[in-house]
This record gives sequence, C-alpha cells and structure tokens, in this order.
Amino acid sequence: MQYDREADSLKMRLQTAIDLQRLSYLIVVALALLSRGIATCEVTQQPTDERATAPNCPLDPRPSYQFPFLRYNEDWSFLRCAPRTDRWDRIKYMRLREGETYLTIGGDVREVYESYDHQYWGDGPQGQGGWLVHHYLFHGDLHVNPSLRVFGELQAAFENGRNGGPRPYDQDKLDIHQAFIDINCCGSQQKITLRAGRQELYYGSGRLVDARFGLNTRISFDGLKVIIPSKSSNTEVFATRPTLLRPGIFDDSPDSQKWFWGIYNTTAVKPSVSLDLYYLGYKAASQTFAAGTGEFQSNTIGGRWAGKTGNRDFDEEANVQVGTFKNSDIRAWSAALYNGYTFEHVRETPRISLRSDVTSGDSDPNDRHLGSFFPIYARGKYFGEADLNGPVNTIDIIPALDLHPRSDLLVNLSYGAFWRESIHDGIYGFAGNLYKPGNESRARMIGQQAEIDFNYFIMPHTLMRVIYQHFFPGRFLKETPPGQDVNYVTVWFDYHF
Repeated sequence: MQYDREADSLKMRLQTAIDLQRLSYLIVVALALLSRGIATCEVTQQPTDERATAPNCPLDPRPSYQFPFLRYNEDWSFLRCAPRTDRWDRIKYMRLREGETYLTIGGDVREVYESYDHQYWGDGPQGQGGWLVHHYLFHGDLHVNPSLRVFGELQAAFENGRNGGPRPYDQDKLDIHQAFIDINCCGSQQKITLRAGRQELYYGSGRLVDARFGLNTRISFDGLKVIIPSKSSNTEVFATRPTLLRPGIFDDSPDSQKWFWGIYNTTAVKPSVSLDLYYLGYKAASQTFAAGTGEFQSNTIGGRWAGKTGNRDFDEEANVQVGTFKNSDIRAWSAALYNGYTFEHVRETPRISLRSDVTSGDSDPNDRHLGSFFPIYARGKYFGEADLNGPVNTIDIIPALDLHPRSDLLVNLSYGAFWRESIHDGIYGFAGNLYKPGNESRARMIGQQAEIDFNYFIMPHTLMRVIYQHFFPGRFLKETPPGQDVNYVTVWFDYHF
C-alpha cells in the first residue's frame, strides 16, 4: 500500500512536470506570435486611394484574416499599384514577368492547448492534465494570366501528450491539402471558372459543408467544380470524392468508398441579404446509425435565408433529406434559426442572439424508414469547442451574449440546452458518428452546457482565444453511464500571413 501511494505521488509529480513543460512551450510560442503580431500591427495601415489613380488598378479591399479562413478566395492583385504597408505585402504580390503573372504566398501557424475532465462524458481513455495540438498551413497562389490560375497548399498537424493518442482529426504529419487549377472562360466581366483538383468546399454557414477550421486538420475534396457567376448570384456545380485523411507523410488519397456532389446557388436579394438554394448528394459504402450499418445514399434539398437589416442579423435554414439506407428509405429533415440584435450605441456594443436547431431522429429502428438526419460535412465542434454532441437527432436552444470591452476583444457567453428529437434514436458527433445508441434510455434530455469564449484580435495577423466550457449531463447521459460532467479549457494562438 505504501509503495502504491508513493508510485501514485510520483506519477502525479511527473504529470505536473509534463503539463508545466507543455504550458511553457505554448507560452514561448505565444510570446513569439504576439510580438510579431504587435510589431505588424504597429506598421500596418490601410492602403490609400493612390491606387485609384493608376490605370486598370483593382479597387478591391485588402483581404482580412477572418473565419472561416478560405485562403484561396483572397485577391492581392491590388498590390500591383498600391503602396506596400504590411510587412508581408512583399510576398503577397510577386510579379514574375511583365503582364499579369504573379505569385502569392501565405500560411498559418496555430498552437492549441486542451484540457478535459471526463472527455466524452467519461467514455474512452481519460488523461490527467492537458495536451498540445499543432497545425500548420503553407500555400502558393500562381496567377499565370486572367484565364489560368494554379493554387497549392500543404498541411501539417501533430498531437503531443494526449492519453489514448491522437483523435482522428488531430494528426497529418505532412500532406497536400489543396492542389487545383482554375480555367476561366466565356465572359468579359463575369467569367465561368472550371476548377479541377484537390480543393476545400464551404457553403452557407457551414451547417452541411464546411472546411472545419476549428479542428486540427481541415478537410478537402478531389474532383471538379464549375463556378458560374452573374450580376446578382453565384452558382457552383461540383462532383468530388472526399480526401481520406491519413496520419503519415504524403499518404492522403481520394476516398474510394464515398462520393459527394451537388449544386449550390446564392442570390443577393438585397445588398446585405442573400437567399441560398441547394441540392447535395452523398454516397457511402458504409454508414452507421442506431438502426444499424449499411450502404447509404442521401439527397438533401434545402434553402437558407441570411443577412442583416439595421441592427438585426439572421441566418435561417431548412431542408429535407431522402434516399436509401440498406434496404430502407430515408425520410429525414432539419431546421435552424439564428437571430441576433446589436445595440450599436451602447457601451461595449452588446449583441444578444438566440439559436435553435432541430434535426430529425429515427422513430423506429426496426421499420423500413431511416429518420436520422445526416449532416454530411458539417462544421467541426458543432455545438462548442469541447467536441461533444452533434447535429443528429437533436433539439437545442442556445441564447448568447457578445460583448466588446475594447475594439480588439470579443467576449462571448452562451448557455445551451439539448434534447433528443426522437427517444428511439441515439446521440451522435458532429460528423454523424454514433456515440450512444438510443435503446438504453427513454429520457429526452441530453444535457446543458455553459461556455465563455475570449477572442483577442491583434490585428491584422494574430488571434488569441481562451475558452472554458462545462457540460451538465441530463437524464439520458446519466442513464447511459458513465454520464459524468465535462470540464473543458483551451488556449489558442493563431498567426496568419
């Protein structure tokens, strides 16, 4: 017994030392990023209107580093005739020859510390203390001429210190994340673009198709996309296979077991209001629900209404999902409401918001109809940074408050409650992965969670985040043990250039 106590004490001291080492490493990286961000901020100012006096000079605004960080959408061509005011401008527009051939280089460095008490409510390996995850991106964007563009991006991601090893999205030592060519044709102003190769996809607010910025690895797709712009709308038609993420070096490949295709149209109804209409098709050789495992093909048809009018902002979406699962048909649906109001002339510019999502669940696992809504490629960490329940068989209500104590600091406070839409179906993760089947409890309440999120923007390159989240398990989780409370803390340092 004395030996066991001494061993436990030694283990705790070693774990404390390891945690201190990880935190010291994170602090060193953070200070480096902060000093670079502050230095950059001191020399940065917006380009003047001198560019307007140059012939054929683009008047597009300087790209900003903001969520969801779709770097391939950045346009730095205005630097052809604008003053270089940022330390990174020298690599944002590098003319390679006379004419319009230029190269843009950029990247991202993100260091994250995470710590859980009872991750996944106590299921699976549990560790004492926290761990680090590291994420790096580096891209090059070559504009050969107005009709031809080549974009490439490398991704590297690592995990250090997690008991049980890296989660599926934690590690990808080095791989080609994006590599595509754009061919523009058929128009003087609004050109049609054919995009071929490995590419990210992101539509709407990321409820169904997202690049998953919040995870330690972003996702991409191999295939073709046609972009058809017009004066007031944009239509994209695509056919792809998702890229199969593997942890090694240059070993990611198209997933031969899955297909993803669709049509997505966005129309500007007003300058600040848009209407989205879409069809999304998905096929997998094997998919698991509480009702079983089998071949799955879904067709999702829906619409989204989003924008801002005065002090009010809104993002509302609804869809239906049909198709086949094993020998059954799919009859599923989802709806989402998100409304906010900003008090612009009040101190700290508070914004109040209310979010509510409903995604259908399966009412009878033994019949020939699947009612579980599948979120396809929904954004990671869907209901909070702790990565717990996801948007399948869920009813949620989440009020929130945003505060701006200063111009570079955003504080978000939220409290959410979650129920099962069907008491005969289980609960799932953000990727539609089954966490717990529904046949062990008839309780509807999943639980409640409180979260506070500090975002410190050291403009224009550095973001620091500190998040605390607590999940209170409801009756369903308590009746499907271990059902423990979850405490989660994370610290981010993210540098973009």
